[in-house]
Amino acid sequence: MSLSEDEFNAELAAALESKLGTIEWSDKRFVFPLRQRHALDYVKESIVLVGDAAHTIHPLAGQGVNLGLLDAKALAEELQRGIEAGRSVADPTVLLRYQRRRKGNNLSMMWLMEGFNRLFAQQDLSIRWLRNIGMSAADKVMPIKNQMIRKAMGLDS
Repeated sequence: MSLSEDEFNAELAAALESKLGTIEWSDKRFVFPLRQRHALDYVKESIVLVGDAAHTIHPLAGQGVNLGLLDAKALAEELQRGIEAGRSVADPTVLLRYQRRRKGNNLSMMWLMEGFNRLFAQQDLSIRWLRNIGMSAADKVMPIKNQMIRKAMGLDS
């Protein structure tokens, strides 16, 4: 935030490895903290946390909204399953099924995104080189690439 516009634009271009060329203009900058948080419990009495109320992750790859949608889907399925079994929508057994379905997957994606965030924050040239080689290889090996895509889309949760 303390950089001049020209200094900021030069730093931004460097961070993007100049893949977009010289950055000549940028709009007003704002700062807000990026925090990763996770609730210990998603369910308490008849209150249920879903999406960002239950967990927030680094916005890298935009996975936060995907996790929230998967939470909503799992909750709807568990509520439907409970109703079909003659249970109340506030029944702890029903609500805890939702928590069990989502908590592990959400934590796993949070840890993965944190790992990617730390990996891509590295400035050491050798680590960046290895990271780029690894990402390029993963992009070319279709079973790995397809598994990563399925995980990111929430199809392997």
